[in-house]
Amino acid sequence: MRQIAVIDAETDPFKKNRIPRPFLWGYYNGSEYHQFTDTQKLAEFIADREEIIYAHNGGKFDFHFLLEYLEPFDNIMLINGRITKMRIGSAELRDSYSIIPAPLSAYQKDEIDYALFEAGIRDKPENFRKIAKYLQSDCVYLWQLVTRFVEEYGLQITQASSAMKQWQKIAPLDVPKTTAEFYADMSVFYYGGRVQCFRHGVINERFAVYDINSAYPRAMMEKHPYSENYATDDGYSPTADFYIVIADAVGAFPYRDADGLTFPDDGIPREFYVTRWEYEAARDTGALINATVLRSVTFCGHMDFSEYIGKFWALRKEAKEKKDDAGSLLYKLAMNSLYGKFAANPESYREYMVFPQSYAADVAVSGWALGGELGPWVLGQAPLSAERMRYYNVATGASITGYVRAMLWRAICASNGGVIYCDTDSIATTASDPGIALGDALGEWKHEGDFDRAGIGGKKLYIFRGVEKNGKREYKTASKGVRLNNADLWKVAKGCEVSFTPENPTFSPKKPPTFTTRKIKPTY
Repeated sequence: MRQIAVIDAETDPFKKNRIPRPFLWGYYNGSEYHQFTDTQKLAEFIADREEIIYAHNGGKFDFHFLLEYLEPFDNIMLINGRITKMRIGSAELRDSYSIIPAPLSAYQKDEIDYALFEAGIRDKPENFRKIAKYLQSDCVYLWQLVTRFVEEYGLQITQASSAMKQWQKIAPLDVPKTTAEFYADMSVFYYGGRVQCFRHGVINERFAVYDINSAYPRAMMEKHPYSENYATDDGYSPTADFYIVIADAVGAFPYRDADGLTFPDDGIPREFYVTRWEYEAARDTGALINATVLRSVTFCGHMDFSEYIGKFWALRKEAKEKKDDAGSLLYKLAMNSLYGKFAANPESYREYMVFPQSYAADVAVSGWALGGELGPWVLGQAPLSAERMRYYNVATGASITGYVRAMLWRAICASNGGVIYCDTDSIATTASDPGIALGDALGEWKHEGDFDRAGIGGKKLYIFRGVEKNGKREYKTASKGVRLNNADLWKVAKGCEVSFTPENPTFSPKKPPTFTTRKIKPTY
């Protein structure tokens, strides 16, 4: 196996409308540490090393400063807009965020004042020494984390593929392989988590937030569809895995409309595609109103993931007891990454190649489609061949996610109208007795905190003010896609529109770095 190394860059501090540039690079391979003040020198150095070199969030940042050192007609790997893998000479560069999707601070990271990074200030000897020491420690921490991952799981490209490899070692049956047709038939039952505003605006009431301990791992302890074979029956079958049902909408069932995933509660009859878990949760809570099951779908083979979850749950518990932060993080990611791989749709995957600008007109002739510009290159893209497309079993993923939505619905009902907001595996409720089982066990609920004021502007757009303790307050906030401050979050919750321009540019594999000003307004 090739040696593992890491690189990291220190750049100008983020500032609106300024594209940061690297002024210092670090390289570490477990025994050697090198620093470079010139990007070209770094590229020349790593080009001669037959190593796998990681950069954390490299595909969204660091790698974009190295694009000019790629070779023409090189293949690169992009996943969800992230440069996941590319080559410079003999070195293979990989984004470690793809295998460890968490900030480095979740493991270990030193602190520093980023004001020291400004040109003119960073050049002072004492400041440069502080920055150099900070960079070196980041490289060492990243190398420790990446090598721990490789030792545990091998050289996988993504966390999800790593989890699937681990499951293959445990699975009593072969990992399922289905088809595009199967995916099309069963994906109608596959939805994401339930995110919903039950109230909006500014709420001056006391409430508490509760989270499920490892909701998806808990769901995976149950038996879920695993085979490709299934039977479809008209009407209701009590042992079915999925149902197509017409019922009055009272908030229990997921529904796709023009706005995406919703949970309508207007009493209007609709046709719903639901899992058995959601159907039974609605039945048990009195939410099956004027319901008629049109069709039942029953799979021939089922599987639970108890052994897989049990293994990593125990390993994580042991890691926590030993204060092994790296192990705790890696085992948590392993538990939460497997189910999504079953539902992956390879039709969205592409192969990519970089072409010189002079070849722009000839890319299509070569069998590639133009995919935009990647730094100095023209990006060519092509769909994966049919042989390389791997469908697992979207029904497995659909059943697992449906179980968690059912858990959440039962908690919403137990709160007797107290829930003001929910997000996938958590509720915020004004109920003094939320009616849920609290504890540390897998699938039990954890009390996250008490709050006395909420500002809810929409899904993933809120601010919760913690109850004052010892003269201090903590805040729980969300503003997906932007980083609004507390004052702006309160404004949005009150119905105002605010502008947000990020200090850091967006690095895209298909266009130059950009600063995009967004208008944020309530979406409730």
